[in-house]
Amino acid sequence: MSVQEIFTKKNIASFSLILMSVQIIGIEGFVISMPKVVYMCLCPLLLLGLSPKISKAIILSAIFWGTTFLLNIIQFENQRLSTFYYTLMFLSIFCLFYNLVWEEHCYELDDFLRLVKSVIFAYVVCLILQQASLLVGMRYIPLINMMNQRWLSFSHLNSLAIEPSHAARVLTVYFYAFLKLVEIKNGRPAPIKQLFGEYRWLVLGFLYTMFSIGSGTAMVGLAILSLYFLKRQYVMVVVLAAFLLYLIAPHIDYEPLNRAMVTLDATLTMDEDEVRSADHSAASRVNTLLSIKYTDLSDVQLWFGYGTEYIYGGEGKTLGVIYSKGLISYLLKLLLYFSCAIPNIFSLATLMFILLFIMDIGNVAYCFACLMVLSGVKYFLTRYNKL
Repeated sequence: MSVQEIFTKKNIASFSLILMSVQIIGIEGFVISMPKVVYMCLCPLLLLGLSPKISKAIILSAIFWGTTFLLNIIQFENQRLSTFYYTLMFLSIFCLFYNLVWEEHCYELDDFLRLVKSVIFAYVVCLILQQASLLVGMRYIPLINMMNQRWLSFSHLNSLAIEPSHAARVLTVYFYAFLKLVEIKNGRPAPIKQLFGEYRWLVLGFLYTMFSIGSGTAMVGLAILSLYFLKRQYVMVVVLAAFLLYLIAPHIDYEPLNRAMVTLDATLTMDEDEVRSADHSAASRVNTLLSIKYTDLSDVQLWFGYGTEYIYGGEGKTLGVIYSKGLISYLLKLLLYFSCAIPNIFSLATLMFILLFIMDIGNVAYCFACLMVLSGVKYFLTRYNKL
């Protein structure tokens, strides 16, 4: 096989997506992944060589990043410039993937569907290997992301991510992509019977993994995905099932479900202290949504930001990214997200963006991987006139 056959546009796009979708902790560490950093630094060169076209993603990324950078440099003397450069690296790999998909048409539908299924299967296989290792008393196997983490247990695992909640978000977005791609391929939403017939092992593996990683985020993800199958004639059945689950949940000995239900009870009170006492790990995410009610749009400085050194949090604070970089920057970021990746404002992708990602995609690899997957889905929805 020649070099040209290996370094094709489709292979580069696939490598970029897979690299951002998984984290091999033994090689990349728990925080900043140097392999990812090095590759992202090369992305502008790859973009110039493989797709030197000014796409919508490049234009909106430039507007968002340039505006944010200038607003902070003009206003403040001491800024963490590394934050802006880091953001630029993530934008560069997103633009590379976007251009290869949208401008170079590197994927056919079956190609992208195969890639999405492969990543889901990889997460499933890794989790099963982790569980098998724990059964024989082995907790340190770097190759399958077991680094003797103190929280490791048979029902609390991270698979190919840093932690269980990260894996839950990645799998939720990937399975949503799988459902939408199958829908495009069939010309209609795939019925549950077909999914369990044609894609039995993928569906069962996905469900097993989501229930096995031990994350309340996975329960939220499954709840969102269940809405995909919600048809008008099934509304009452789903509502009744949800009500029954709410009633019997306290009697089910399954920690992620119990935590999700307790947090739901607390959230319904709209009291941040109640949420914090119910589930400390979920408190910051839920309270971020609840605290939007404190946003003061008449605060001029809020629109321009308080700087990267601003310490936000506590009473009356909302999304940290708004306070640090400003509402103007945040709105430009939303424009980038929804124009290039989110298929439709009124879609499950938007609901995932709100409930799983708390309305922001920060400088985190798996978050950008999800954004890249959604941009691929949007491409095929547009290509097959499904939007």
